[in-house]
Amino acid sequence: MLQMMYRLLCLWIVSLLIVLAQPAPCTAKMISVELVWNLSQAGWIQVDIDKGDYLLKLGNESYKFPAGSTLQVGWGGWTPVLRINHEEFRVIDGSLLEIIALNSGSLRIKTPEGKAASYRGGLQLNWQDSHWRLINQVDSEDYLKGVVPIEMSNEWANGGLEALKAQAVAARTYLVRQLSNSKLITDSPDIHQAYSGLSVEGEASQAIEATRGEILVDAQTKQPIDALYSSHSGGHTEDAKNVWGNADLHNISHPDPYSKGVGGAVNHWRFIVSAPLLGSTFGLGPVREVELNKFPSGRVKNVRLEDEFGQATIVKGRAFVQAFYPFGQPIRKEAFLGSLFEAKTVVSNRSLSKKSISDGPFNSAGYSGFLDLTKQPDEGQGPLLSKILSSSLGTNDKPQPYAVFIFEGQGWGHGVGMSQWGAYHMAQLGFKYQEILTYYYNNVLISKV
Repeated sequence: MLQMMYRLLCLWIVSLLIVLAQPAPCTAKMISVELVWNLSQAGWIQVDIDKGDYLLKLGNESYKFPAGSTLQVGWGGWTPVLRINHEEFRVIDGSLLEIIALNSGSLRIKTPEGKAASYRGGLQLNWQDSHWRLINQVDSEDYLKGVVPIEMSNEWANGGLEALKAQAVAARTYLVRQLSNSKLITDSPDIHQAYSGLSVEGEASQAIEATRGEILVDAQTKQPIDALYSSHSGGHTEDAKNVWGNADLHNISHPDPYSKGVGGAVNHWRFIVSAPLLGSTFGLGPVREVELNKFPSGRVKNVRLEDEFGQATIVKGRAFVQAFYPFGQPIRKEAFLGSLFEAKTVVSNRSLSKKSISDGPFNSAGYSGFLDLTKQPDEGQGPLLSKILSSSLGTNDKPQPYAVFIFEGQGWGHGVGMSQWGAYHMAQLGFKYQEILTYYYNNVLISKV
């Protein structure tokens, strides 16, 4: 009996040692994020170490680089130069610098133009084509803390934390999927996901921690899906194949009532443009007729324009939107924000009074600032729509004798996958993030990385 107990004790000890020898599960890893959104052409840069201990590597040289250290890099006569801690500038031997994080720390990047941002992790600087290529090397979960507040908002944590959790899972899934195809991603929303580092971290970090390591996978293959999302679906999500040409069973079109009535300007917007300006934008004379060819969701597939001389052209829906999209401008309801829209014509050769507008389909409340914008000092009835160039360009001194076109739409973005405003509304109604995700993505499971 004692011998058997001894053997059992030995087996238990060996089993314990095997368990202790196993590596701890890890759901995060270091990733590389190229900073191109605001820093793609930076020639002069200052890097300040705000927190932690770093190592500065210059080829075969290494320097301790603790909190308070400063590095300035630039160029002189096509040759890259640097200055460490405000010492003399010197020419760099080679084109690669590395600021390696030895422990949890943060650094701040500044440019002479006044751009500044803070990042966790380390930084690689590569002199390339007369500018510095900057790559932030950061823990994947810390990366998400700089993504979710930009893609949604820290303010949504109050009453909408479940939406932030859904966004965290979607953003993490997107990251895993992208890294399976490439070892490098960017911080640009035009290429990958928006990322602004430590500068935007806040209440949304709760959502990243609460969903740590969770991603969306296909229910059968258990592989990460392409977790796409946009700001506002306009009340109906879109099929991926109608936007990018490739069918995706996880991102299919369906009605989205949760996106209706929320989002302010992006929920319902209106863009006004004169017939001459509309025509000249696409190589035509003053437009007299607009025809919309739509997908089942209601989004515009293409637009047929015909001018006063009988010439016609067909423009793809996305190209039509991009021609008037307010790039670099604040989002407002007098803008062209998406491809889910209707077109209306105001009769040519006619000025509309306030009375005629309120009696017709275009009521005065819907015209927003245009009532005052188009009213002339000596006119008591205004507005004079024939003087409008467009919602973005305002009015002209002289009226034009052709039509004015009004495009009324809903939503902002491509509409594929999760609607961020819809997710926020669902969270306010009491839905959990798992329910939000399975509502917007088809045939999926939530799994740990």
